[in-house]
Amino acid sequence: MVRRDHKHVYVVLSGTDTVLGRIIQKKLGVSYNHCSISLDEDLERIYSFGRKTYWHVFSSGFVKESKSSGFYKRFGSTRIIVLKIPVTKKQWTRIKRRIATFKAEQDLYRYSLIGLIYCDLGIDVKRKNKYFCSQFVTEVLNSSGLNLFDRPETLIRPHDYLNLTEPKIIYCGQIRNYE
Repeated sequence: MVRRDHKHVYVVLSGTDTVLGRIIQKKLGVSYNHCSISLDEDLERIYSFGRKTYWHVFSSGFVKESKSSGFYKRFGSTRIIVLKIPVTKKQWTRIKRRIATFKAEQDLYRYSLIGLIYCDLGIDVKRKNKYFCSQFVTEVLNSSGLNLFDRPETLIRPHDYLNLTEPKIIYCGQIRNYE
C-alpha cells in the first residue's frame, strides 16, 4: 500500500565505459562507478557530477543527464541499476530545491577528482564547490533529512548504495532498454 504522504526519488548507478570509469571499476572491484539522482521514474532528468560533454574529459562539473540524450544516448549499452527510495513529500520538496540551487549556480561547481582520491584513502575532506558523483547524490539526500549512511558524504562510493536495505531495485540492465 502506498501512503499518500510519500513520494520517491531514484538513484541511478552506472557502469560507464570511460577511462576513469574503467579505472574505478578495476581498482575497487565494482561494476558501477557513477551515481546520479532523479526525481522522476522516467529518468529524463537525471542530475550528477561528471563530464559536461562526452568528448572532453576536463569539462566536468554539475550535469543534467537523460536516459535518451547526451552520454546515455551515445552509450546506450551502459549498464545501470535504478534504486527507488521512498521519501516524504517534505523530503522530496527539499531534494528538489537543493537540486534547483545546483542548477541555478552550476557555473560555481567543479568536479572533484582529488575528492575521489581522498575518498579512496578514507579521508573525509570536503572542498568548497567541488563534488564527485556519489558525494553530490548523498549530500542532496542528506539535505532533506534522509541520512542513509553513518559516514560523511565525502566517503560514499556509488556501489555503497547497493548495500542499503531501504531502496528497492526497480531495474538492472542497459540504459537503452529502460522503460
